[in-house]
Amino acid sequence: MEPKTFKHVLAAVDDSELGQMTLINAIHQAREDDARLTILSVFESDDLSVFDYFSKNRNQAARDDVERALGRYRKLAEDAGVANVATMLAEGEPGEVIVKDVIPDIHPDLVVIGAHSKDDEDHHYFGSQSKYVANNAPVTVMVVR
Repeated sequence: MEPKTFKHVLAAVDDSELGQMTLINAIHQAREDDARLTILSVFESDDLSVFDYFSKNRNQAARDDVERALGRYRKLAEDAGVANVATMLAEGEPGEVIVKDVIPDIHPDLVVIGAHSKDDEDHHYFGSQSKYVANNAPVTVMVVR
């Protein structure tokens, strides 16, 4: 029996330590399989304070921070030897966005996602979301711990 070779890896990342471990694992898999890598961050405007949410400047500044992070993640992947790297910013509830929007749009055959949230008490960035993705994605899911 041969291990599965992936053609397109989707890495769902945030700026947490586990998010970075997720990225490193996705980079490793993409290099191993000479696969395309899409690095996704999901912007959750619900996590903004009511003042930031309704402030166009603060909302845009938060988005800009995520875009800059995606640029750093892309460079990290390219410097590690991944030839085909794309980044993507989505908005909404991460699990649903990944399963219902991103996967049908870009057609990865592997999703790499962290096992728990970046802040278990205050944010649910990918915590329960990883369970949702693992249970509902139509493709292979690697959950990083």
